[in-house]
Amino acid sequence: MSPPINVAAHLARMAAAEPDRPAVHFPTRGVKPNGPTEYATLTFAQLHADSDAVAHGLTCAGVGRGTRVALMVPPSLDFFSLTFALFKVAAVPVLIDPGMGVKNLGTCLGEAAPEAFIGVPKAHLARRVLGWGKKTIRTTINVGRGRFFCHHGIADLRASGRTLGAFPVPEVGADDTAAILFTSGSTGVAKGVVYTHGIFAAQVEMLRTTYGIEPGEIDLCTFPLFALFGPALGMTCVIPDMDATRPARIDPAKAVAQIRQFGVTNLFGSPAVIRRLGEWGRTAGESGRLTTVRRAISAGAPVPAGVIEAFTRMLPEAAQVFTPYGATESLPVANIGSREILGETRALTEQGRGVCVGRPVAGMRVEVVAISDGPIPEWDDSLCLPPGEIGEFVVRGPVVTKQYFHRPLAMKRAKIHDPKTGEILHRMGDVGYKDTCGRLWFCGRKSHRVVTPRGTLFTDQVEPVFNTLSWIFRTALVGVTRDGVTYPVVCVELLKSRPRMCEAPLDLLLLRQARRFAHTASIEWFLVHPGFPVDVRHNSKIFREELADWADKKIGKTWPWPPGKPPWTPEVIG
Repeated sequence: MSPPINVAAHLARMAAAEPDRPAVHFPTRGVKPNGPTEYATLTFAQLHADSDAVAHGLTCAGVGRGTRVALMVPPSLDFFSLTFALFKVAAVPVLIDPGMGVKNLGTCLGEAAPEAFIGVPKAHLARRVLGWGKKTIRTTINVGRGRFFCHHGIADLRASGRTLGAFPVPEVGADDTAAILFTSGSTGVAKGVVYTHGIFAAQVEMLRTTYGIEPGEIDLCTFPLFALFGPALGMTCVIPDMDATRPARIDPAKAVAQIRQFGVTNLFGSPAVIRRLGEWGRTAGESGRLTTVRRAISAGAPVPAGVIEAFTRMLPEAAQVFTPYGATESLPVANIGSREILGETRALTEQGRGVCVGRPVAGMRVEVVAISDGPIPEWDDSLCLPPGEIGEFVVRGPVVTKQYFHRPLAMKRAKIHDPKTGEILHRMGDVGYKDTCGRLWFCGRKSHRVVTPRGTLFTDQVEPVFNTLSWIFRTALVGVTRDGVTYPVVCVELLKSRPRMCEAPLDLLLLRQARRFAHTASIEWFLVHPGFPVDVRHNSKIFREELADWADKKIGKTWPWPPGKPPWTPEVIG
């Protein structure tokens, strides 16, 4: 008999094996940077029993197998109980990042067509005022005091189900829909990705084997969706004192206090979180060491090597920072650790070779195909490019999602059917290449490439060349078109506490850097921006489309160039 694949089965297993082990710690008040903080705790047995009670209550409220449920509850004890209860009744949670903005939230909810809405009072207020899901939602549940003008309150559901005992979890198939997760929408309108129970089960196993995660570990998870894997992996989750929609605003002192109070062994955070912790560690010195952490995992956007280097100084020598590569549609795809990054690939990245994202994890296969914007209906091995040639990454494996919810056009553009195996392959929308060692090198998003008369430029081959300059925080390559010709432009965000520069003009310093490498030598436009627009979820993905519009307007004031040559020439640079 094959083991059950419902994620809730992992919780039942832990409740039976280690009932008294804490499953979730939640700070009842603000975390104290100095000294212990009071926490509310659920053991695995308590979380299992509470989610059973909530599952009974959901069933009585008409939420059952296949019911699409918009869940807008911040990380909390209720968040864990509700999510596992929804899995137990085989409902379909619809998880949308509230940080994507009110307009995008409404669009996503309209597309997902949820039949039930579970949220905190603030979410229900927005739902009523803005009319979210009014055509499809028939059941509303308030997570807070009382019903708050909803059909049910969570306390009532919990009370009605508490006396009914264990909840009989229905069997589910590997291809049955388990959840709908929306992408961050950083390169367009967010899409609802359909997750099956089989995909969730494969992810749990891949995370366990790739990172050697063991039951009994303690996890500080600054990304709510990843927190769900904690109990499934047998880890105790410590809920951080932070706004999950604004990770760049995390208070490092509070996070460190939580890590020390519970002896955290695993940390998952966006590049913005790792950056903030590393900056705090620079000033804290030896007193900032995190002696219990075994590994940190950072995903959502490429993590600059300097950020990794600063944070690793806070960790024990045996610990590493891992930067898995993937997307909502397929995660994880590949993996690399800080030792390989800092010891080898960093130097190549700074020369414009791209960002190494490691080797495919066990069970995943990655190919590179020629860059094109049209659909690829069927897979054929002849599409594969040889090592070293830049193209689009195409992935196959047990964590590759097969469809978007109600987005047939996006399906045609992103999915490829293999007629030989019946598999669905996913086009990552990322460009890069394989090296002779089988490692993947990320060169940027396909939609962000800049095609010029002198060749095509890729963001993550160009930007690292300039990001090495000590007074630059980050850069972004965009294209500006004039008279049918596209010119590359590098937008620059300076460090707020930058060191004093030499007397040479900023443009001249950037041009000198550009002339060091053949692929950046044609870049002659540099624009300083006060602060790049970035995604809310990770605070790391740059909205280059917005920057391109800004650069176009900015350059419009000085266009055309003076007759003859552009404003900077090799003779000027010397």
